[in-house]
Amino acid sequence: MRILEFGSTEEMGSMAKSLVMDELDQNPSLLLCAATGNSPLPLYKQLVKVAAQNPILFGQLRLIPLDEWIGLTSTEGSCDAFLQKHLIGPLGINKKNYLRFNPKSGNLNQECARIQEMLQTEGPIDICILGLGQNGHLGFNEPAENLQPHCHINNLTPQSQQHAMVENLDIKPTKGLTLGMQDILSSKHIILIVSGEGKEQAKQAFFSGKVDAACPASYLWEHSNVDCLIVH
Repeated sequence: MRILEFGSTEEMGSMAKSLVMDELDQNPSLLLCAATGNSPLPLYKQLVKVAAQNPILFGQLRLIPLDEWIGLTSTEGSCDAFLQKHLIGPLGINKKNYLRFNPKSGNLNQECARIQEMLQTEGPIDICILGLGQNGHLGFNEPAENLQPHCHINNLTPQSQQHAMVENLDIKPTKGLTLGMQDILSSKHIILIVSGEGKEQAKQAFFSGKVDAACPASYLWEHSNVDCLIVH
């Protein structure tokens, strides 16, 4: 794991952008797995600046979400809405290259199977963008005795239910749809962004180097190609 430290989110976003663009230059149709929330936002803003200068640069890029809330009454706060606003639209990503989830499916187990089949066809993921959760989660892979390998439905912890994306909603989602740990660890390159407040315990558990399902992010120590970008 390569650990890089920054004094600002802008500096971190610039470095993350360089990492992504280096690979996009070599593989314009790479498959990007995108997390949502405040942690990766500086990266996405930098990519939008690149797209403004070269609108066709991201025309072949493929994108798959990391996760999605289940049970939202509208698109407000959804991962899909976030990605549409910050990546899909501004980068001009082709609609057919957006491998979106359907959290309103009448059969969510079948939806998980569909996502998994889609990932097997389109994958593996070339670059996986992750943020460190307040309890060490990755996507909606919450701390547990055993972590699920593939796309699944998970019960959300109280910390996840207070996430900034949904904190203002009157009714908080209690479940989420997420890629599993094996899906994440099968990515060719992982960029983990560590920023934001309230994550001291998660950072302590993660940087101890101990691999433990109580801190899902700790499994990234077993991956051979991870850039960990820390904002102080």
